Amino acid sequence: MRSEGDMTILEHLEDFRKMLLRCALALLLGMVVCIPFIRVILSFLFQPLIALDVDPHTFLIAPQVMGGFRVAVSVVFWSGLLLASPFMVFFMAQFIFPGLHKKEKRLVRRSSGVAVLLFFAGSALGYYGTISHALDALIFGIHRWMGTSAEWIFLTDYIGFVTRLTLGFGLAFQLPLLLLILGYADLIDSMSLRTHRRQVFVGLLIMAMLLTPPEPVSQLAMACSLYFLFEICIVLIRRHEKKTAL
Repeated sequence: MRSEGDMTILEHLEDFRKMLLRCALALLLGMVVCIPFIRVILSFLFQPLIALDVDPHTFLIAPQVMGGFRVAVSVVFWSGLLLASPFMVFFMAQFIFPGLHKKEKRLVRRSSGVAVLLFFAGSALGYYGTISHALDALIFGIHRWMGTSAEWIFLTDYIGFVTRLTLGFGLAFQLPLLLLILGYADLIDSMSLRTHRRQVFVGLLIMAMLLTPPEPVSQLAMACSLYFLFEICIVLIRRHEKKTAL
């Protein structure tokens, strides 16, 4: 087998092309699998509204000619992406492996599965922990405050809101893993992380405000959960430093 240093630029590009094709195929297969279950998926996405005692079948409308088609494409795409993400992470890791040293390969191999778990954990927190609060505040709470009412909203807007918030949490939960990889690769140390705790928390609050709607429950849920994972990273990196120092 040829080493990384023996490969030409064109060979690297060919490997990159194969990786993209495999990821695209995994996404396509994931979407195909989700097509027969679109009603089940939509019913799942409607649960935050049902928890607020709102009937989604009368409150959500799709008046555009292409509205139903857009909803179907959006639901199938994001659901397929969730199913395909473990395979996509594996294909990306395969592409990176040839250029890594043995220690770095071990880190990437271990972190691939953790990345998928963190993604789903973050998505679950976003879906179960914040969406109902965000919907209540942004759709109903603000109207109660102004003395107005919301009789209906667009179905496409609702689906987009739920999927973006859920995926935003999932992507944000990749940051602690990146921090842990940098620590285990000896690129950062636990002392510097402890020194910058306050700055990190402020940065997480700012990031949460950018990734979540203007609603305090979702913003604090993201910032506080990520800071909790940040503290865990400090502990794990410190343990790694003690082991390597022996």
